[in-house]
Amino acid sequence: MSSYYPSEFIDARCTILERFAPAAYHALLPNGKPTVAFVQRREAALLDVIQPGDAVCVTINPADFSRARIRSLASRD
Repeated sequence: MSSYYPSEFIDARCTILERFAPAAYHALLPNGKPTVAFVQRREAALLDVIQPGDAVCVTINPADFSRARIRSLASRD
């Protein structure tokens, strides 16, 4: 059975540019495109930790790259 909507999400790593709302950040995707990255309530502890320049792990819907959900800070490799 075929679906018109993607069912898989994309995991990526973004760089935080700035915080513009209590739980929202402007961020840069690996391809250089800007996105709005949000912290969900269950990850609220991240709000005190995330700073501009930090790398974060995000989940993106392939149908809408303009919004990303922050899952965690990215490990420093």
